[in-house]
Formats: sequence, C-alpha cells, structure tokens
Amino acid sequence: IKGRYYDTQTPNKSFLQVAKDLKTVGVSNWYFMLEIKDPTLIKVDPYKEDEDGHTKCTKDEIDRITLECINNPWYYLREICRVVAAGAQRGIPYVANKGNIAQAWAFTHGIDSWLCLTRQKGKTKSALGIQNWGYSFGTNSSTFIFVNKDLENSKTNLDDFKTMISYLPEFLRYEMIITEDGKIEKGQDSATTYSHVVTKNKIKLKGKASGHSAALSLARGLTAPIIHFDEVEFCPCIDVIVQNSVSTYEKAADALQTPGFPDPVR
Repeated sequence: IKGRYYDTQTPNKSFLQVAKDLKTVGVSNWYFMLEIKDPTLIKVDPYKEDEDGHTKCTKDEIDRITLECINNPWYYLREICRVVAAGAQRGIPYVANKGNIAQAWAFTHGIDSWLCLTRQKGKTKSALGIQNWGYSFGTNSSTFIFVNKDLENSKTNLDDFKTMISYLPEFLRYEMIITEDGKIEKGQDSATTYSHVVTKNKIKLKGKASGHSAALSLARGLTAPIIHFDEVEFCPCIDVIVQNSVSTYEKAADALQTPGFPDPVR
C-alpha cells in the first residue's frame, strides 16, 4: 500500500484483531501496526534454536531481523517481544489492544501519554515492551527513569524489564561486546541501575516522595527523555512530581531534536 508492506499473516493474532477493530470503526490507516519493511522476514521464526538453545537463524536472517527491529518497532512488538507471565518459562507474545498500541505509537513519536485500562490488561508489561524496543534499538545515550508508588515496585518493573530482554533470541540480547583490544565489556546491572553495553542507554529508579518537599526534590532529578510513571493513583504527591518535572523533561526533549537523531523516536 503506497510503497509499504504489511503482514496480514502474522502469527500474533492480537495485532490482526486490533487492525480489524480499527477498520470496523472507520480508521483509514487501520493496518499500520502490521507493517513489515523487509517482506523476506515473513514466516521467518526469530526464535528457532538447536538443542543447546543457540539460534538456528542464518547470518543473513540475523542481519535482516536486527535491521527490522531498529527500523520497525511494530515488528519488534509483534514478532520479537516476549512478556513476563506467570507459568510461562520463556514469556508470552505481546498482546496488542487499542490502548497499548495507541501508547506505543505515542512513545515512538515523542508524545506523552497516560494509559488507563481495566485490571490485568497488561498496562505495565505493554509499557515495558515498547520501552524494551527503545532501550535496545530506538535511541542511544539516553536515560530512562522508572517512578512508582515505592522503590520496591520500581525494582519489580526493572526486574521484569531485564527478564523480557533475557527472553529474546540470543543475538538480540547484547549481553557483552568485545573491544578492538580484545577486552570484554558489559553494561551495568544492579537492583536499581541497568545500562546497555551497545546503545549506552541506562535505566534509573526513583522511590516514592514522602511529602511535598521530597516530591519537589524527586521531580528535579527527572531530567530524562523517557520517564515511566506507574501506579500513579497510589503515588504520593504525584501532581507535584509531574508538574515540576515538565521543565526537566523539556530540556531532555530539546536535546533530542538534533540532526541525525533516529526518526522513530522523534
């Protein structure tokens, strides 16, 4: 359609359902989340492995999958992303709905969003899914900040974020790099900080504010292009935190408008 390709045979039926729902209510571009930039990847299983758990993808397939992930967040969410779920040792595919697809679209266009859905619809895991894409492919040298009702819940989100990366095919985990002088480098990995060895992105956690002054102090530490507020209805002084973090967010947003910054994240 107009020089772009769309995969209407994806095994992730939730994306087909959202596309059908949007078409039913009259949305003209109802198929946007089905985009595939490299049609040769249709029906290629990025998770095919041998008995030892190593990928069976060819080097050409690995290159094509990686390039598709960089250029196409919809492919990443639809075919690659695996979400933490009870009883699922390797996670489950990302389940699309109109809410999380709208939020993912806003994320890739640099637009703030607030998502409210009924319980157990995967709000947090969906947000972590598109942030997974941003962390490994969508941007670089950026700070992601997780804010929650308390530090322990922020730690849980970070732990789930790490687990989702561990579910990925081995060639997309980027656990280490070997420098030109033969040294092995890894990203930082602790209970409160996580960094990517290739993109140089990092994640920091923030705990709750105990009062108005603490909320002001917390907000002043939120200079970052990507901030994930979770469980906001239970966060003390969330209004103070958000209102006073706007200027710091704007500072980071302005920095992203430099020439050469990847288009998907603008």
